[in-house]
Amino acid sequence: MKKLVLVTLLITFILPIKAQSKKELKKEKEAQAYTEIKTLINSGIYIFESDWATTQKGKRINLISNPNFLKMDHENASAYLPYFGVSQSSSVGFSGSSGIEFDGVIKDLKVDFNDKKQKVIIKFSTQNKTENFNVTLAVFRSGNADLSILSNSRNSISYDGKVSEIKDEK
Repeated sequence: MKKLVLVTLLITFILPIKAQSKKELKKEKEAQAYTEIKTLINSGIYIFESDWATTQKGKRINLISNPNFLKMDHENASAYLPYFGVSQSSSVGFSGSSGIEFDGVIKDLKVDFNDKKQKVIIKFSTQNKTENFNVTLAVFRSGNADLSILSNSRNSISYDGKVSEIKDEK
């Protein structure tokens, strides 16, 4: 009888405490990951590298073996991203590259931290010699991110990938 009472007490009180601490541990890890992402974004120096591109018509293209990036460095942004879609201007493609390329000053930078959803939204505009770009980067606590680019000369395109620190290349 004493064993039955002891087992009942164990099941009633100790097991829920252990389960609760697993949930708390998971929440702590998620909060720590989000804090690390916020710190990285606040530093102003990071890189987005995509694994997938999605055209305006919904076609998904695997980019894992294609080099591509969006680098942020305080007030400057540079990008080299493949483009799959329709161009509305003859100057795009004939001017040297059919991909999305820019290296310039960031204008109208807006960074919103959504602590409830543990997500950061970065918006800015920039340009190259022939195009203006509106860029939106949504970064989640895990470092996964969605990049959307609107151009005055092309259909929109989005990319799925990861945001991380820029590694020193020696």
